[in-house]
Amino acid sequence: MLGIVIKGIAHNYPVALILTIAGLMYSGVDYAADSQHKTKSHRQQKRLKINPVTDKEDAWTANAETDVYRAGTFENIVVGYSAIHGWDFSLALINTQILGGNKQFQGDTFFNVAKTFTVNDDLSIVAGSQNGLAMVNLQPQLWYDYTYLDNRYDVTPWLLMHAGPYIANAALTGTSRQIGFMTGTEITLIQDKLSLQMDYISGHHSLSGATVNMLLNITSRFQLYMGVSVPEQNSGNEFAGIVGFNVSTKRL
Repeated sequence: MLGIVIKGIAHNYPVALILTIAGLMYSGVDYAADSQHKTKSHRQQKRLKINPVTDKEDAWTANAETDVYRAGTFENIVVGYSAIHGWDFSLALINTQILGGNKQFQGDTFFNVAKTFTVNDDLSIVAGSQNGLAMVNLQPQLWYDYTYLDNRYDVTPWLLMHAGPYIANAALTGTSRQIGFMTGTEITLIQDKLSLQMDYISGHHSLSGATVNMLLNITSRFQLYMGVSVPEQNSGNEFAGIVGFNVSTKRL
């Protein structure tokens, strides 16, 4: 859910879009480190958010997102700070059940740190790690870890693509330690107003699946979005409706 403005060549768009959509929808590819049969976790992660909402420096940001599943409704809240020299920090309360049976209040707390390395005007690399704890309803306490390397390329002024590997520990995936890839794109439909965002995480565990969101900038610092979460096969997750907003002290 990850914005660097970069310039590229327009005729690359059809190929780039086809490849990205194929990556989002293809469910047979799995780069899991452990190929043995995996059992479903009794505690699904549902949603993990790693991407800063602005590429501006010295900016505070906030995100609130509601995910509506068949079995319940979950709330995600993230507060972040984009510092100078490409550093981003955020604190998140993820997967807090607010409607439904509420037998499994999750409310996992994560701290994310990421560093962006600018290669040139078109390419940047983001190295980051997100770590956290289940604060309630889980004994003994488990330490969550998701570490990633995300390569971002602006194919054109209106098409951003990103891809890279990740490693997630067993506490987070619900199976075993997993190595896989994430990929996605953001397509600007109306400059500074409307865009389509698609992201995919590979594997067959509780983090796996795709999200597709339509983002609308109400102002330069306030953004609404709606979309859907599509689970990967054998992940144990469900389809979900997504609605949320981003707000920043500087331009989104």
